[in-house]
Amino acid sequence: MDQRITEHAKILVDYSCQIKKGDHVVVVVEDYGQELANEIVKEVAKRGGTTVVLQRSPETERALLDAVPEEYVDNFPDHLFEMIKKTDVYIKIQSTANTRALGNVSPEKFVRYQRMQKPLKQEILTKRWCGTATPTPALAQEAGMSLREYEDFVYNTIIRDWEKEAEIMYKVKEIIDKGRKVYIEGEDTELTMSIDGRVAVASVGKHNMPSGEVFTAPVDDSTNGHIYFDIPLVYFGSLIEDVRLTFKNGVVVESSSSRNENMLKKLIETDEGSNKLGELGIGTNRGITTFTRYKACNGVNESAIHMDIVKTMKNGRLLVDGEVLQENGKWFWEL
Repeated sequence: MDQRITEHAKILVDYSCQIKKGDHVVVVVEDYGQELANEIVKEVAKRGGTTVVLQRSPETERALLDAVPEEYVDNFPDHLFEMIKKTDVYIKIQSTANTRALGNVSPEKFVRYQRMQKPLKQEILTKRWCGTATPTPALAQEAGMSLREYEDFVYNTIIRDWEKEAEIMYKVKEIIDKGRKVYIEGEDTELTMSIDGRVAVASVGKHNMPSGEVFTAPVDDSTNGHIYFDIPLVYFGSLIEDVRLTFKNGVVVESSSSRNENMLKKLIETDEGSNKLGELGIGTNRGITTFTRYKACNGVNESAIHMDIVKTMKNGRLLVDGEVLQENGKWFWEL
């Protein structure tokens, strides 16, 4: 076994989730990731905790969505909900064997299924939770890498000095906390938003691993302009590419993509919050040297849909109150 898997597990148990004696832990694994799950179980046991491992493959969810009649799509898993309520720590290991397992599912049925799960997701967010990933052939293929290259890529983003990473994030957070207006410019992009009164969060590896992001919630009606996202994403099996969004007073008024545009539009129409920009995130982890398709702020936007879309800033600028925070991929203190 790759010894980096053990290091990964220890980071999750000790740094991300701070598991202690008496903690009840749930680990959710997809198709691969059993070795990481085993290492987590061992590390939790050494610290006096208990672990339940659940296997929840995208293929299983696809089987459900294909088979379930329309009248039963909204059936809520009360038994799972009760277990989560009694859980202290929740760890999800992204480890799919097929990134397209949920592709071509009816957008209407998929959106209803996501909406049904909202109370479960909200309960998980009250726990010490962390989402992580383990290398798989499918994820390596999505990244355009060999499995060995992808393993090195993933572990280089995870096995880091997180205390030093946090120093950079808190430096950026301080600027965002004091800021009032953000301006973003880049390829086919000119976007403004207010962050006045918002509190930024430094994602220092407690809830996502790998991590490295400072994010905040824009004032709901303040986002105006247009933005082009040059990084494709896979959202529950659907590949969405070349996303373009236009905002007016915080609301998406135009949307397009070169692939799966119907899914994009259905997601935007899910509920009252899904057509708004809920989060601005600024990446800081320089272990992420390339991009793959798989990627508490005082905000009030609530939606059943949380979809992260990535834009590279190697040829762009991000300004806070007229001052450059980042330009062409460099922080202002590096210019």
